[in-house]
Amino acid sequence: MRDRIRIARRAAAVLVALVAAGGATTVPAVAAPAGITRAAAAPAPTGLAYSYDAATERVTVRWDPKDPADTVTTGYREGGCGGPSTADGPCFVRASGPLLDGNSFTFRMAAGRTLYFRVYAENAAHLTTGSVILTVTT
Repeated sequence: MRDRIRIARRAAAVLVALVAAGGATTVPAVAAPAGITRAAAAPAPTGLAYSYDAATERVTVRWDPKDPADTVTTGYREGGCGGPSTADGPCFVRASGPLLDGNSFTFRMAAGRTLYFRVYAENAAHLTTGSVILTVTT
């Protein structure tokens, strides 16, 4: 807790220095206190594919199961994208609700539609790593 307070005080001091300097864009480096390490990123999900059941209008998105050697990934989150690439529109991760703990999720989608998805692996620090964008067409 003390380390967090120190970091907050240093960040406030940097902000005051920037305002005093007329909004200069150079930010002085602030070293992390001893004992704080950067969390390892979870590996991006791979092997994304989907299936569609027209009778029930249900889409199931699947990806490769978590590697047994992966000790970083705590779960997965789905996210929607504005287009087939990030240049066509940003992707948004569903940040609320429980993590997906398997390697699939299902949702309803009417026939004749196209949506774009990413699956995000999340680590214990709640940092996410996104898969490639999957185009789902019904």
